[in-house]
Formats: sequence, structure tokens, C-alpha cells
Amino acid sequence: MTNMTRRNFLKSAGVMALAVAAAGVLSGCDSSKNPVMADVEVQYWYESLILGQKQVDDGSYTETVSVVKGGTVKKEQIEETLKKIRTNQGFKLKNEGLTEFDVDWTAEKPVAKIEMVIA
Repeated sequence: MTNMTRRNFLKSAGVMALAVAAAGVLSGCDSSKNPVMADVEVQYWYESLILGQKQVDDGSYTETVSVVKGGTVKKEQIEETLKKIRTNQGFKLKNEGLTEFDVDWTAEKPVAKIEMVIA
């Protein structure tokens, strides 16, 4: 058995205390508390009787918003653009009760297609 001196005991205790403290600090790096964000292209579409599905003003209102990966686009994120489209183009949301819009995460670049109708 090795002689345990007071000095060696204090060194060992200090190293153990440091290890315990480091483990507590590293647990603060949990990725579930820091969600991964992704840029999502938001497109505004309407149904034309003659042309079928068409982007509002040929896509000039398309914008990019930041969304939690795997999540949805929130209405608050696109509110200003919705107001501009209504004022300048005369379109409104097809379903004005929606507050979140699905994102196609399978596309090469994630995209949310917002359905509009004539106001």
C-alpha cells in the first residue's frame, strides 16, 4: 500500500473537485437548450383561374426568415410582408386564422409556401 501523505491527499481532493466542477460547467452546453436555426425561404402563392398556381407579383415578395430547424414560420415573422401584399397587390391570407405555416424541410433549401387569395 502506498503511503498517503497529507500533501498527496489534498492534491487528489483538489483534482476531484475540479473534475466535478468542470462536469457541471459542460452540462450547460446542452444542445437542446440552444436550438439549431435555419434560413427558410417564404414564398407567397395564389391560384389563378387561367394560369394555375402563381407567385404573387412573380415572386418579388419572397423573403428569408430564420426558423428553429424542423419548426414552422410564425405569422409575426411575415406580418410586414403580408401588409405590403394586401396594400400593394390586393391579396390576403387564404386562411387568416393561421398563426404558423408549415415548412417543406425536404426541399434543397427549406421553403414555406403561403397561400393567398384576392382580398
